[in-house]
Amino acid sequence: MKLIHRQRFDSHIMLQFEKARQIMQGFPTRLPFFVRSLHHQNQAARLRAKHSKAGLEVPPLLIFSITKRCNLNCSGCYSKILHTSEEPELDLETFKNVLNEALELGISLILLAGGEPLVRREILEAAALYPSIIFPIFTNGLLLDSEYARFFAKYPHLIPVISLEGGEPETDQRRGEGVYQGFHTATQELNSHKVMWGVSITTTASNIDSVMSTAYAEQLIRQGCRLFFYVEYVPVAAGSEDLVLDDLQKASVQTGVDNLMDRLPAMFVAFPGDEDQFDGCLAAGRGFLHINPNGKVEPCPFAPFSDTNLRYNSLRAALGSEFLAQIRQNHHLLKEGKGGCALWANREWVKDLCPQTPEED
Repeated sequence: MKLIHRQRFDSHIMLQFEKARQIMQGFPTRLPFFVRSLHHQNQAARLRAKHSKAGLEVPPLLIFSITKRCNLNCSGCYSKILHTSEEPELDLETFKNVLNEALELGISLILLAGGEPLVRREILEAAALYPSIIFPIFTNGLLLDSEYARFFAKYPHLIPVISLEGGEPETDQRRGEGVYQGFHTATQELNSHKVMWGVSITTTASNIDSVMSTAYAEQLIRQGCRLFFYVEYVPVAAGSEDLVLDDLQKASVQTGVDNLMDRLPAMFVAFPGDEDQFDGCLAAGRGFLHINPNGKVEPCPFAPFSDTNLRYNSLRAALGSEFLAQIRQNHHLLKEGKGGCALWANREWVKDLCPQTPEED
């Protein structure tokens, strides 16, 4: 079963890169990069399979929250609620060490998040030195000026992904007045420098019909968007449970994403996706892993518990964590549930599994 789910997830990733290669047929200057990327992803998948045979499960994806600092104060922001430690952010040298290990282990996708990741330019400059790893960078877009646009044009494996809540009313209501206009300003800069960019859209009970419509996707594609992440809302903020997708809405997400992927010239990703097709939750290293701003390795962004800190341990050692192994061994119990995240719904169980790390004693 372990082999089947890994092959299925790897195939899912390769499908996205094959779609990217097809899309880039219309962008001759970018096509060679995506052809090389497809090759790198295949190589990384073979390397992960080799580690798996030796008993080490390596996920294709890391979610790396590189800072808790942000220039916005969005309603219900999980990062501000969960990232409350006063510990310093992970330093640049340790970040570079993590990237070196990730490359050796076969991790081929590292999603950079925050806070607002663009406040840590030195981290992005370090990521620029690893062209065989793809780095989607989840940003609110307000710091995306002409200088950053030139930077992303130079390093196409760094892909800015701008967060939206739908149209202007929905986005400004949650993120602040003027944020949607900032999105337009940022994308104009990116387009003028021929940068590939995407959007991350939080799907809620109130916006799902509009943001998953063909008309909405086509509008963004006309503006230059080529990558869509649909991220299911998780009610980290107390009192926001009314935003959670109901069972019918939740069941419609993967089908809707698949239909958009088939019909439109862009890539579409649902997160966390249809957990049933992967026999349960992909967190804790089955498919992805989260590193918080202080360097602690967590099962996912919505399960803020850790027994390993990369300040003191290698990434390889973190992947061998007994805490993460126990979650993986119970993945079949962590299937689609109410609230957008199986681990969030079972957070007390996850917390009970996790021992305190030495520096927390």
